[in-house]
Amino acid sequence: MSQRNSKARPARPAAGKKGRRDAHKDAAGRVHLAVHRDPASGNERVALRSPVFREAWQNDVATAAANTAYAVLRGEPSVEGAIELARNAMEATSRLAAGLLARAPGGSVACRAGCDHCCHQAVGVTPPEALAIVDHLRTTLSNAALAHVARRVAERHERTRGLPSAERFSPDHPCPFLESGRCSIYEVRPLACRGMNSLDAAECATRLRDPEARAAFLAGGAGSRSFMEPIRAFHAISAGLQLSLSELFRLDMRPLELTAAVHLLLTGPGSLADAWMRGQRPFEPARGADQGKDPGLGEPSGALGLAPGRDP
Repeated sequence: MSQRNSKARPARPAAGKKGRRDAHKDAAGRVHLAVHRDPASGNERVALRSPVFREAWQNDVATAAANTAYAVLRGEPSVEGAIELARNAMEATSRLAAGLLARAPGGSVACRAGCDHCCHQAVGVTPPEALAIVDHLRTTLSNAALAHVARRVAERHERTRGLPSAERFSPDHPCPFLESGRCSIYEVRPLACRGMNSLDAAECATRLRDPEARAAFLAGGAGSRSFMEPIRAFHAISAGLQLSLSELFRLDMRPLELTAAVHLLLTGPGSLADAWMRGQRPFEPARGADQGKDPGLGEPSGALGLAPGRDP
């Protein structure tokens, strides 16, 4: 069945009292979202039950992302709709990150085309992001080019399968989509990549390629210098996307590892995406070696007690 045209309706949330629909609880018994219906107009909106982030603007962004997800999928949830939603989230993240970076003093952001130091690590993605990336590959590449990409992804997956993220941060493990220092899927690159920025490219290079500097960074004693607002923007949009699909549509939104997820979609059964849309867990083989169990909130920058840890 075609991924772009397949449609499957998951179980819908049960209606709650006073115009509110109860959301699905996560593994810890928490519920972050509620859907409210206006009795007069019948219009529905998604709201946070309580703040998720310390910064009010992050909570506003997360709420907006959740409302977009609800609007896109509530009529007739489908794989195609999930792909559309991922692309919307990608574009929104880029616009917001660009606007925030525009406020930085001129010349302070070190990231440039061809600078690929941050492209040698495990990258977390949600299922909709992985679906959008594979959809992009299948609709823009020839059969021969797609087969070439699939082989490269398979080779990278074989080399990195089962490695924890600390071991993945290495010049020996470039992203399978890195070509001559540039991202070959830049149009559909993951949300995490869109918030990434650095104030010192030399520092990035040393941290990646010098064993002692890399060990210090991984130990948590030497962080990178970045503008935090774009990173917090990515986390807010990602949180809204993940929470809405998990709590309101019962979809498995636990984080996946980019290489493993794309490899699974390119080589696995064609029904995989439909199975996910029906509420099953076909992406289990693409879970990272050190991922948590809850929908991918991980350690979002600026979060309020969603997980132990500190701001990156």
